[in-house]
Amino acid sequence: MRERHTPSARTPTAKDVERELARARSARRLLPWAVLTAAGGGALAVAAGGGARGAVALAAVGLVFALFVWTTSIARCPACGARLRQTRRPGSRGVAGPAEVLRIESCARCRARFE
Repeated sequence: MRERHTPSARTPTAKDVERELARARSARRLLPWAVLTAAGGGALAVAAGGGARGAVALAAVGLVFALFVWTTSIARCPACGARLRQTRRPGSRGVAGPAEVLRIESCARCRARFE
């Protein structure tokens, strides 16, 4: 099978993947704060006398930011940009705990090995 990642690019390492997973994990932790801030901004606009239109406009801006945070919460392959998926799920309930490190050995799309 033909490799999909750029041959001139350096081979992604396990450290690159761990960094990407940590970035996505921190974005997932930020997502509830972003949504609550959008709702709080709308409530503050109503309380300040901006009216319903002002509240909707302010909340919409906050929700656009929350959409951006949600988009960045998806871990991507450093070689090809495909979504990184884990093959087996650690933990008793099938989900990783906050202290557990996920090990992803290769990308499902480009087959790049992370060593």
